[in-house]
Amino acid sequence: MNSPARKTRRPLEGLKVLDLTHGVAGPYCTMVLGDLGCDIVKIEKPGRGDATRYMNVSERFHTDIPRVGGDYFLAINRNKRAITLELKSPEGRKICEELAQWADIVVQNFRPGVTQRLGLDYESLRKINPRLIYGNISAYGTEGNMSDKAGMDIAVQARAGLLRITGAHGSTEPVRPGSSLSDFGGGIYLTTALLAALYDRERTGEGQEVSVSLLDATMSLLINYSVAVMDGQADVKPLGSGHPQLAPYQALPTADGHVVVATGTNKTYREFCVAIGDPALADDPLFATNQTRVRNRQALVERLSAVFRQKTTAQWITLLEKADVPCAPVNDLQTAFGELEATSPGMTQRIDHPGVGSLSQLGVPFHFSNCAGDLRRPPPMLGEHTEQVLTDLLGRSPAQIAQLREAQVI
Repeated sequence: MNSPARKTRRPLEGLKVLDLTHGVAGPYCTMVLGDLGCDIVKIEKPGRGDATRYMNVSERFHTDIPRVGGDYFLAINRNKRAITLELKSPEGRKICEELAQWADIVVQNFRPGVTQRLGLDYESLRKINPRLIYGNISAYGTEGNMSDKAGMDIAVQARAGLLRITGAHGSTEPVRPGSSLSDFGGGIYLTTALLAALYDRERTGEGQEVSVSLLDATMSLLINYSVAVMDGQADVKPLGSGHPQLAPYQALPTADGHVVVATGTNKTYREFCVAIGDPALADDPLFATNQTRVRNRQALVERLSAVFRQKTTAQWITLLEKADVPCAPVNDLQTAFGELEATSPGMTQRIDHPGVGSLSQLGVPFHFSNCAGDLRRPPPMLGEHTEQVLTDLLGRSPAQIAQLREAQVI
């Protein structure tokens, strides 16, 4: 693995996490905890594993599924040890209970009611580990009238209204953003809540249950619209790359592509007008303040588009950066990932994987002055650490492990 030199310690080193998650939101949460130093033991169903092991964009990873995993699984499951365990069997539940005794944190994202039926819910596990922090993540939470409904990222985004404010200007076709915002947002919110619960445990000595819904997390990510919609009855429509509360704050067409400009203040807007060679535009009463620019957005964009088509993206970037105006080329993903090491050293790394060889990974986005997160383990093969965990953590003998395997418990 090539990575920046590690600092003296990891911020969450020594904390232990039992990962009962699958899919995206839960595994992303536990990956972040692992990046920050937690020891993660991930449980998967024997012979099948996590559903993301079967999800691919790149043809490179279509072989050896589910043992290796698809590119989605490989992207969000590093820094974990993986075991296979049949939780519906009495022996499997017993092993899971023992791991819950070992753990500081349990994270699960089964549909509501599943952990209760398995006897692996918080109320059951707290009896054997009163200091346990137990994290739940679900589509719609545990209390409202949707709590028993199935939900996936796109369904949550749709219910949250996100698909209705995304898309080309004037479009009525719902458009999914290119990232699983509900899943990743929910995962980060749960990570934050778990760390808060750990801090509270330091004060009280007691664990607790923590729950996050993808819907709540997604609505929280839409907080900038909350007052306008709930109190002002605003009807927010798709604006393409634009922003309903700022202008110009969007992509503009150039001679060979697009460039994004972001004039968040009137001062920046005036500097922008000078930089593009049209200082009089700053004094035009139609565009003099952000409020008037938002009101007269279409006329402003038409005028700016005519100007921006006269130069290439690179030429505009040079001019605007010289004037300290926030701007960026509109990259494709290959360009974005290719530029990342130069813009954010350490954010692209490589790690050796037993199934695919050298594997690219994004680095840890958190930066500390006295400690560091890091990449220690590649995304695990299905059941890769089953024997190691059963032996080292739970004291099972080779004969006992063989019996469990024969009985299809592992």
